[in-house]
Amino acid sequence: MRRSAIAKLGCAALALAAPAAAAHAQVVAQQVENVPIPASVDVFNLGFDEIKRYSSVKDFEILGHSYFKVSERTPYAKAQGRSGPELGSGFNTVRVYDGIAYLGGYNSPPTLFAVLIADVRDPRNIKVLSAIPCHPGTRCGYLRVNRAKKILVIGHDSDPRGNPNQPPAGEKAKVGWSFHDVSDPSRPKELGFVAATPDGKTHGLEIDDRTVYGCGTFSPDMTREGLQIIDYSNPEAPKQVATWHVPGQIKGEQFAPLNRNNPDGTPQIVQCHEVVLHNDRLYLAWRDAGMLVLDVKDRQNPKLIATYDYVPPFHGGYLGAAHTSAPAPVPPGEHPDIVVHTDEIFDCPQGFGRILDISDIKNPEVVKGERPANVVLLSTFRVPHVQDVFDPGKKAFVCPGGGGRERTIANTTHLPWYDRRSPSLVYITWYDEGVRVLDISNPFAPKFMGYFLSPRFAAPRREDRQTREIFQDPDTDLLYVTDGNGGGLTVLRYTGPIPDRRPIPGAR
Repeated sequence: MRRSAIAKLGCAALALAAPAAAAHAQVVAQQVENVPIPASVDVFNLGFDEIKRYSSVKDFEILGHSYFKVSERTPYAKAQGRSGPELGSGFNTVRVYDGIAYLGGYNSPPTLFAVLIADVRDPRNIKVLSAIPCHPGTRCGYLRVNRAKKILVIGHDSDPRGNPNQPPAGEKAKVGWSFHDVSDPSRPKELGFVAATPDGKTHGLEIDDRTVYGCGTFSPDMTREGLQIIDYSNPEAPKQVATWHVPGQIKGEQFAPLNRNNPDGTPQIVQCHEVVLHNDRLYLAWRDAGMLVLDVKDRQNPKLIATYDYVPPFHGGYLGAAHTSAPAPVPPGEHPDIVVHTDEIFDCPQGFGRILDISDIKNPEVVKGERPANVVLLSTFRVPHVQDVFDPGKKAFVCPGGGGRERTIANTTHLPWYDRRSPSLVYITWYDEGVRVLDISNPFAPKFMGYFLSPRFAAPRREDRQTREIFQDPDTDLLYVTDGNGGGLTVLRYTGPIPDRRPIPGAR
């Protein structure tokens, strides 16, 4: 694979150095003022009318909210009530099918180390049905649901941040993927388990009817997640059938030059982060290795067919760059032309979004593996706080105050989600910037439209809200938005315009 050549083309296109040299559109979201909350008001104890009053909304209707102040919360979340607000549950992933929500607890701040299953058919009266604890010493914020087979898949990831339930002395955390029968959501039953490395890591995942594609450490000689491919056609005896990783991730291997160092010389973070599956291809956000596309038609023999690497010149920060690479929906059997790609960069510049043209992925030469696909940047999108000033002399981006984690944590992109009614309508969760709506029918010039900013559920020692993920119920079209700070779950209805055409292809 001529990976370095493709990556260099991508990096050249991405340079935001001088407006006169820009090769793509930079789209900036409108500034949204937060509704001020009086100091005397407890933001973790708002009634429904107050939730609406202290939210900033355009093109959304707020239908329901729950803090999920359940008994399964951590002592930390409950103890805050003695000297400050008692926190609700913080969540990462949410999935909703047939009126049942599956919610992965989040750990920063450490509020909930469990998956909650809840009845959300009445958004104003959400009822918890059951809870599945994370394995001792892990968090379990990433999950998927096989709706037809009623199987819930949960990733258990070792993390030192806050789980009060730890393994017995001398034992390592049981890390990996658990499979649960949720045909009765009030009584989930564990069926099987596939391990990653003890005390290792898991992260994002995707599933089809019989296969899990999960980011996990599958070897004790790797420090960050590669890809585990797991056959769960028999969920009581699931088994790993293949793995894949970027060369350099396993001890004894050497990274290719573009995966070695950030612009300041610090090591890059090369890690499988999120997985999106379409038409036997995985669209993988691999942190500082950028976007990777794997052909998995043969599940036991994945093949790399496209790469888009932009670190350097960008700096992935302490967490790494790429968060999600989401191809625009197309009919079954077709391959997409467009990918919406988001970062999660806590550095300078902060994470923003890109729209990529991947139409070359359909070229017969690429399909046959004769050459890698050429990926082209069409446009970028960001919020006003994200700076893009480049100092050619220093060969570095410049941010107010020097950038850094403390100044930028609130302003990075996170998860894109397409509305099922239009492949040109995309919701972007954006930490302190809430949910932003994007029309990508013209991917060269995407348009920001509506927004939802919840009350700023700022946990102690934090100033920002932490809007994490969004999911659309495929039956009702309602939207479910999670908050990571202990603000629980909000149910929305989008009321704005819906683009009536697919994104135009970037290539000509």
